[in-house]
Amino acid sequence: MTRRAQNLNSLVRGRIRPSMNKYNLFNLYKKSKPNFRIMTLYQQKWAAKQETRAYHGEHIKEKRWQTLFEKKLKGVAQLDASLKGNVPPTPMVLQTFAALEKRLDYAVFRALFASSVRQSKKFILNGHVKVNGVVIKHPSYTLSPGDIFSVDPDRVLEALGAKKPSLKESYKIDKFQVIKWQNYVNEVKQNPRKVWEKKMDKQKKLASLYKNLEVPGVLTENSFVSTDIEQRKKNMQDYKLKKMKEIQNSIDRKSVLKDIIRTIPFDSTTPVENPDSFKEQFGDKLASKALQIYQQLPAKITKIGTDKELMEEINKIIPTFKDGKPVGEVYEDSNFKKIRALVSELHTEYLEKIRVDFAEKPLAEDELIKIWSDNLKKHPPIPPFSEVEEKGGYFLRLPWQKGMFGLADPSKCYFTPWKPRQFLPVFAVLPKHLEISFPTCHAVYLRDPVARPGESEVISPFDEDIHERSYMYYVKNGM
Repeated sequence: MTRRAQNLNSLVRGRIRPSMNKYNLFNLYKKSKPNFRIMTLYQQKWAAKQETRAYHGEHIKEKRWQTLFEKKLKGVAQLDASLKGNVPPTPMVLQTFAALEKRLDYAVFRALFASSVRQSKKFILNGHVKVNGVVIKHPSYTLSPGDIFSVDPDRVLEALGAKKPSLKESYKIDKFQVIKWQNYVNEVKQNPRKVWEKKMDKQKKLASLYKNLEVPGVLTENSFVSTDIEQRKKNMQDYKLKKMKEIQNSIDRKSVLKDIIRTIPFDSTTPVENPDSFKEQFGDKLASKALQIYQQLPAKITKIGTDKELMEEINKIIPTFKDGKPVGEVYEDSNFKKIRALVSELHTEYLEKIRVDFAEKPLAEDELIKIWSDNLKKHPPIPPFSEVEEKGGYFLRLPWQKGMFGLADPSKCYFTPWKPRQFLPVFAVLPKHLEISFPTCHAVYLRDPVARPGESEVISPFDEDIHERSYMYYVKNGM
């Protein structure tokens, strides 16, 4: 039988539980050591037993625990002269509750697949946990060395992820964010240089604060954070050259031909005789050549609506070669050969145009600021909540967030896109007797936890003296 979960995280009692609850963290923070000097021996043992049992197996009734308790504690040490000298003693009493670590519910919690032992028990009872590929619905199942257990990844994301907000909470936060963003855009439009300088100074301070550290969202010292204008321009130019290479690598003859075809809507009935339609994509010099290629193409190709069918035709015009031979069907008549030659010429000239646009046009400081400010757009207003509630959602696309706050995927039972729950690093202590794979949510139970000189593999928030008195309580006859 399991104890009822009544007032587990009481701030008055201040017991420490096997849980990642924020109130439990506060109890851990304010916990003080029992004053054993004013207690009798039995009072010391009783107080130690209360503290340790609140953490180790609090959901297990006392009678059940006494049947699990093992008087013989397991430890390992080298039995040779190397133990002489400054080697610390083996804390055997920390193994008092080692028997619990064999249980499946505790192993799931120790592997950080659940936020508490009670939650891991719930996962097991609901059939979300497998041992050696078999679903086990017994939380007290005893693991053997070499056993592999796994948990449904969605349950792990739910346990370790932030709480999913309600539609009303998400709407309230998003509305506030949109208002702030609109005010920011207005400020940029009114005085772009002032906001730009403030933005760069802030990035510089952050970069110096997190020097030699990789922090997501914070630029490094070598980024666009220099107060010197010429250095900023150089950094931006280097950034542009890098982007140029990325764009050039993504362009081939097939993509050029596809861009030409897709420049004109497939359902257009007006004959295309002016190269102006192609100037935006290919520039003034190459627009006429793009028009020539388009006019050479048969109408059956330019009128294709789906990308899949279009790519099938493009593969016949510009085939892929393997071992010197074309793959699949190829158009071999003179018209398509001419198209292939024109596309090859245009491809070469187009890559050169990209290089010129990126490398040979240095940006002035004012141009940088203008590009940046022009790219900032206001977000459309969010509809009233009554309308949102009726539709079940709304459109949101801010620079730092795509979709509703915490509800990018409303079908999930956790915050999406996923982010870790509060204070998770405090509880992220990995045991040595488990080998854990977080990408697959699997873990291997290597062996029973043991004690070594100076350490124990049983994770506990209590000192050795508290475990010593707790062990004395259960062995009845003392140490």
